[in-house]
Amino acid sequence: MTGWHIRPGSPGDRELLASFACADPAVRWQAEVEQFIQAQLTDWAFDPHADAGDPRLLLAFTAAGDLFGVAAHERVILQAGAGPGFPATKLEVVGVALKWQGRSFPTGERASDVLMSAVMTDVSSRVPPRDARVYAIVHEDNHRSLAVCRRHGLTEEMSRPHPSYRRIVTPHKEQ
Repeated sequence: MTGWHIRPGSPGDRELLASFACADPAVRWQAEVEQFIQAQLTDWAFDPHADAGDPRLLLAFTAAGDLFGVAAHERVILQAGAGPGFPATKLEVVGVALKWQGRSFPTGERASDVLMSAVMTDVSSRVPPRDARVYAIVHEDNHRSLAVCRRHGLTEEMSRPHPSYRRIVTPHKEQ
């Protein structure tokens, strides 16, 4: 028995997500992530026009039923410079609740690693698999998120979408 379980999100989770706290409100980039989760994530995940991107919302709960993590991903086409586009998966958001940040379960697994592992497993289990290239856009001062991304294979940096944000990606994997 693990100390957690992961389930797909549903449109009925809007109220649950509206109270999800994962940010210091004084840190703009953290607050932006929290506001996205609270106010926009269910609309993003369940927009009928988003079907082509196969958006996925995942919720992570402790064995006691507390929501400790929220993650979402979708299929996209990445463009590398002037070259041809290639299929990839964008990690739209990965957020760990404030009271779980930096904490581990009694079994020793970090809450952030449990959530990220679940996301990466979900990406690879899609049909067809979508794990040839997985990327995230992370604020350069978000050291914890950069570290968890590195631990889960997002180690290469692509062009920056903004001077303060890094686009990190997994090395290409043959399918």
